[in-house]
Amino acid sequence: MNGTFRFKQFEVEQRQSAMKVGTDGVLLGAWCDTGNAHRVLDIGSGTGLIALMIAQRNQEATIDAVEIDKNSAEEASSNFHRSQWADRLNSICKDILLFNAIYSYDLIVSNPPFFKTGESAPDIRRATARHCSALPFEHLFKKVGALLSPDGIFAMIAPAEVKNDIEFYAGEYDFWIKRRTSVISKPGKPVMRYLWEFVKYPVEIKDSSLTIHAASGYSPEYRTLTRNFYLNL
Repeated sequence: MNGTFRFKQFEVEQRQSAMKVGTDGVLLGAWCDTGNAHRVLDIGSGTGLIALMIAQRNQEATIDAVEIDKNSAEEASSNFHRSQWADRLNSICKDILLFNAIYSYDLIVSNPPFFKTGESAPDIRRATARHCSALPFEHLFKKVGALLSPDGIFAMIAPAEVKNDIEFYAGEYDFWIKRRTSVISKPGKPVMRYLWEFVKYPVEIKDSSLTIHAASGYSPEYRTLTRNFYLNL
């Protein structure tokens, strides 16, 4: 899907980005808790989709979007400048493991690379965006731990097959699961994705589930979650 993806309040140009607009990014951008965030960090921002969604949802937050791929970071910057929230969005081309901030973040979000085995994508840029060797989960949690405020939230999305790895490394770096949502494509199908919110303090897990498709089109719950973004909802 090349060209421009139009949402209700912004547009995402995606001709240069290694990864295009997809359901995972929309899910995370619509699902994460943005309410108390003043400073937000988007790790692996790609086109800048999730950062734009958060800017729409939280009218006070300043958002730093860090992306290792130069073309993607430049395209995100262009998308930010063309939006109504340009003064609150900042695209940074850098390896997140080398990124340092002078302040901590109230909310960190990431749709990280997740493929563990098999061949990487033949396009090196796409491979970096998709394969977790570019950002191992262990390194991700260690870095988030250093950048997240004591009361902050780390929200992420990943496939069901890496759930155990993610929750193991979260525990290794003293994160607690605050909220976890299993995502299925349609009734009767296995879980395809998980959404998590992690915090640095003990908390009781709130588990839920989300179905994307119903018999005819999107499910009512998915429509409710994303209705402020998709043009056709």
